[in-house]
Amino acid sequence: MVSFNRVILAGNLTRDPELRFTNDGVPVCSFGLAVNRVRSRNEEVDFFDISAWRELGETIANYKKKGDPILVEGRLQYRTWEAQDGSKRSKVDVVADNVQFLGRPGDSDDGAPAGGGARRGGRSQSGNRDEVDINEEDFEDIPF
Repeated sequence: MVSFNRVILAGNLTRDPELRFTNDGVPVCSFGLAVNRVRSRNEEVDFFDISAWRELGETIANYKKKGDPILVEGRLQYRTWEAQDGSKRSKVDVVADNVQFLGRPGDSDDGAPAGGGARRGGRSQSGNRDEVDINEEDFEDIPF
């Protein structure tokens, strides 16, 4: 039997990301995402709860805020628990593996690299290289 669990969402953060730590000190960032769903004559919005772990979560918490556009790639996770009143509860969340920071036109003052992306493990996803000034005099000491 084949199994596949993948989701890609693009929308705006519904609240400021909240960075917390597990008992073992592992960072986890929680945030909400609003995604517009366009139908024939009316527009509806879907809301998703998303969690991002470790360096990915720290990056989101440091650079993003309520209202910012973001693209999230991850997986669905089904959770169940017992509420304080004894009732059983369940929920489907998104666990982010990759994110892409999307910019609004004219936005570049938030400190994040334009079009910057992050992956689990903190690796950049944007694929862009920074321009570097090279001074050839610096290479005179190289022995080859």
